Amino acid sequence: MKKLLFPQLMLMLVASVFFVSCSDESEDPAPEVLTPKMDGVYVFGSNTIADDALDPDARMSLAVLDPTQGAMVESMEGIYGKFMYIGANSTIQFAEVEDEVGTTFGAADGGSVGIGAEVGNYPINDEVIYGTLETEAAPIEVSEEGLYYAYIDTNTDQFVLMRVEPNIIGDATEGQWATGTPLPQVFLSKDSAVYEASIPLTGASGYRYRFNDGWAVYQDPNIVTLSSLGVESYGEAWDSGVSDIGFYTENIPHHEDGIYTVRLTYNAATGEWDEDKVKTGNLEVDYSAIEMGLFGNAYVTAPEDTANWEAGVDGYELHTPVVDGNTFTWSWDAVDLIQDREFIFLENGEWGGLQIDYTGATVQGAAIENGQIVDATTVGGEYHNFFVAEGGPYNITLVIDGETDARTINIVPAN
Repeated sequence: MKKLLFPQLMLMLVASVFFVSCSDESEDPAPEVLTPKMDGVYVFGSNTIADDALDPDARMSLAVLDPTQGAMVESMEGIYGKFMYIGANSTIQFAEVEDEVGTTFGAADGGSVGIGAEVGNYPINDEVIYGTLETEAAPIEVSEEGLYYAYIDTNTDQFVLMRVEPNIIGDATEGQWATGTPLPQVFLSKDSAVYEASIPLTGASGYRYRFNDGWAVYQDPNIVTLSSLGVESYGEAWDSGVSDIGFYTENIPHHEDGIYTVRLTYNAATGEWDEDKVKTGNLEVDYSAIEMGLFGNAYVTAPEDTANWEAGVDGYELHTPVVDGNTFTWSWDAVDLIQDREFIFLENGEWGGLQIDYTGATVQGAAIENGQIVDATTVGGEYHNFFVAEGGPYNITLVIDGETDARTINIVPAN
């Protein structure tokens, strides 16, 4: 019987072991999320700068706030922000460590997606991922690759993720302060991001960089993030010609008109932003609606009525140009110029518009070569007007290159 009982006992033991083994496998808990012992707030996830909260790159710093708005402070306890690369179809979690005890957070349904300005205190005219952080909730879902700004308020558990799509805005730009000019992304990695565009900029003015179409990632009566880049001192940057951009509230100065390649770069290792601005051409100006005419006292505006430098009255044959691509040409035929008198070219026959004297253009033609029309200062005049050394009828043209702004005046005798 013992021989009979032993095999049966062995079968029972094996069956028992098999049953226990199957039961343990089916009830295994989810892997524990490890957190650091150092107090702080952390952000991490799949295909991003930090796989888990233990990675040094996961640690968040206090968010930079606008000291000119809200509570008028540069940072606030419990308010954190971080720029970070996030890959496509990633999941993100936050963790908070207090007294070496870590708590991991997700969001219901993996977070919500909506236009920031329409869903909460996120004045961004673009999609953001937002919600309230919860323990034991699903990780936050991010479908699109990009450089993101992560914001969290540990006091209210609010969070928002905004994809960085920067623009340049200000007096120097075409949109002035109303509309930003986009800087498309040209490079992206976990280490850096580069945004670049070729755009027109006007001089003696200023501008800022924003991280999206909006001035703050989060804004309420107390908390306003500083979500744009400027310089510490506009005056010092203007005088030195060096703009060290950063999280400052003064505008970045710009000196000279032109077409510029503007590059904005983020360095993940330092957390700093840098600009590179190179002039590649001159502004293309549209002169097609500009009425130009002679102005002065060297001609007759009506029978026996000699012009006498009276603005709004003495403009001679004001008219718009003939346009050929970016070339604008004004012509005046058989203008009977009075000897020993002077004139210039003036927009609308009014002071304050486009004004061209003898030194404001390349002056050429037979009348110039023969000394019939000269610079008035060479014959004792006070200003660089056109002086009529020999009266008579002349054919006159003014040509402006809208791309280079080069100006040419040609004057020849009409007979």
